[in-house]
Amino acid sequence: MRKLTNQTNNIPAAVFLFSVLVFVLSQLVINSILAPLGVELQSLNKEKNYLVEENRGMEEEIAKTNSITVIQKLADKSLNISSSAKRTVIYIENSDILANNQ
Repeated sequence: MRKLTNQTNNIPAAVFLFSVLVFVLSQLVINSILAPLGVELQSLNKEKNYLVEENRGMEEEIAKTNSITVIQKLADKSLNISSSAKRTVIYIENSDILANNQ
C-alpha cells in the first residue's frame, strides 16, 4: 500500500519535471535555429545601410552635375560656348518700319 501512495504522490512531480525538460529542450532548439538568422540579419542590415549611404551620395552627385550653373560652366570651359550676358532689346513703336531679312 505504501508503494502505491508514493507513486501517486510522485506523478505530479514527474509530469512537472517532464514538462520543464521539454520546455528547456524546445528553447534550446529554437535558439539554435534563430541565432544564425540573427547574425545574417545584422549582416544584411549593415549592407543595406552601406547601400543607402552610397545611393544618397550618388543622388547628391547627380543633383550637382545636373544643375544649370554646372552645365553653363562646362559649356563655357570645355566647348567655348558662352551665353551673352548683355542683351539689348530695342522696341520701336512705328508700324511703317520693317526689318530686312538678310
